[in-house]
Amino acid sequence: MNKNSLIILMITLLFVTVTGHSCTTILIGKGLTINGAVIHAHNEDMGFAAVGRLWHVAAATHKRDETLAVPYVTIPQPKQTYAYWASGNAQATSGLDISSKTKAYDSVLVGMNQWGVTMSCNWMHSKEKEQPEQGIRRYAIRQLILERAKTAREAVQIIGDFIEQNGQADWGGLDYNLADTNEAWIVETTTNHWLARKIKDDEIWVVANRFTIGSDFDLSSKGLIDNAIKQGWYNPEKDGTFNFRLTYGKTENMHQAYDIDRENRARKLLESKKGIITAQDLFLVLRDRYEGTSKFTKPQAVENWRERSEEKHIPRTISSNLGQSASVAVLRRDMPIEVGAMTWYAMVSSQFSGYFPIYAGSTTIPKEIHNINSDNNTESAWWTFKNLQNIGSLNFAVVSPLVNNFWTANHSTMVNKQQAIEKKVLALFNNGNRKKGLEMLTSFTYSQAQATLYHARRLLNLVSTNVNE
Repeated sequence: MNKNSLIILMITLLFVTVTGHSCTTILIGKGLTINGAVIHAHNEDMGFAAVGRLWHVAAATHKRDETLAVPYVTIPQPKQTYAYWASGNAQATSGLDISSKTKAYDSVLVGMNQWGVTMSCNWMHSKEKEQPEQGIRRYAIRQLILERAKTAREAVQIIGDFIEQNGQADWGGLDYNLADTNEAWIVETTTNHWLARKIKDDEIWVVANRFTIGSDFDLSSKGLIDNAIKQGWYNPEKDGTFNFRLTYGKTENMHQAYDIDRENRARKLLESKKGIITAQDLFLVLRDRYEGTSKFTKPQAVENWRERSEEKHIPRTISSNLGQSASVAVLRRDMPIEVGAMTWYAMVSSQFSGYFPIYAGSTTIPKEIHNINSDNNTESAWWTFKNLQNIGSLNFAVVSPLVNNFWTANHSTMVNKQQAIEKKVLALFNNGNRKKGLEMLTSFTYSQAQATLYHARRLLNLVSTNVNE
C-alpha cells in the first residue's frame, strides 16, 4: 500500500456519513463462568468518526436541596455521588447523534463505578414516537447510573424513575445493560416506557440492536400493556400472552440478519464453554468476524450499518471498524469490590487493540488515554489505536494475524502480573493497610495502560513501515 492510498482511505473515514448504530453486548450469569464472576462484555460501535477516551471521576458530596441541570431537564442532586470510570466521546468529536456543542452529562457511553456496577447501552427501534429534546437524554441517564447506583438492581430503578418522571428524549428505543458482582439485568426502554429482566445465573444473554425481552420479565413501567392496547399494537384476545419484543419493536427491524446473526454467533462461540467461561473467551467473541464460515467478512471501507448490510447482504460482524471501545467486565464477589470488580478495556476495536485492566478501586490513567481533545495527534491514545486499525483494516490478511498474536501473548503475561498484584493487594487489605493496597491497584492499572499504549505505538510504526515498502 502506498502513501497516497492511505491518505485517500483516511479522508474517506473522516467524511463518511453516519446513518445507524450497532453495539453488541453479552451478559453472562455467575453460574457459567470459571470463577463464579458475572461477566459483562460490550463492543461500543459509534462509527468511523466518533473519537473516544477513558477517564475517572472522583466521588463527591453535594449541598442540601442542590439541583442538577442535564440535557434536557433539571433534577434533584443526591447528597453523595460515587466515583466511576467512564468511556465515551472526546470533546468536539463528530459521529452518530453526538451533539455539535459540548454539554455536561452528554458524553458517557460505557462505565463502571466504585461499587462494581457496570453499564452499557444498545440502540433499539421502537414503535413509540420519539421526543426530540423533550425529557431526559440517554447520555445523562448513563452517567447518572454510575453516579448513583450501588447495585445493578438500583440502576434498574433509577432508569425506570427517570423515564416515568421525564420521558426519554431524542430516540424512541434503547437497551441498558447492567451488572454487579452478584447479578446482571437488562432494561429495555422506549420514549415513555420500560421493562427489565434479571439474567439467570445459568444464562448467556446476547444483545444486538433489536429488543430481546419477550413475555418473561421481572419489572416494568406502569401502563406498559395498557398503552400497547391503546395504540393498537396488542390485542389480548387475538395475540395471547403479551410479548414486549414483538409488541413495541418496529416490525421491520425485528427479524433482520443484521441482529440475529450476531446474537446466534456469540451464543454458538460460547456454548461449549459454559461453566468455564473466562474473559479471554469474550475477547475472542468481541473480535469475531465469522472466521471459518461462509459469512467471514473483512473490514469494509465504508460504514456497514443496517441499511447497507441488509441491502447488499454484507454480514454485520461482531467486531467491526465502527468501534469506539471494547470492554469485558469481570465482576467477582469473593473479594473486596475494589479488587473483585474490574474491567478489561480496549480502545477503538479489539480486533487491533490490546486490553488493559481497570479496577473499581483504581483512580488514574495516562493522560493520553483520558485526552479530551478529539484531534488526531500523538497526544491521543485513541488515535494511536485508530490509526493502527485503519492500516490493519486495509491490509487485513497480513496485519490482523500479526497484531492479534502479539496481543494474545501480551495478555498472557499481563494476567500473570495481575494475579501476583491482586494477591499482594488482598494481603494488604487483610492486614488493615487498605490505602497502600489501593495505591498498588492504581499503579498497576496505570502501568498496564501505559505499556499497552507503548506496544500499540510500536505496532503502528511496524505496520506503517512494512505496508509502505
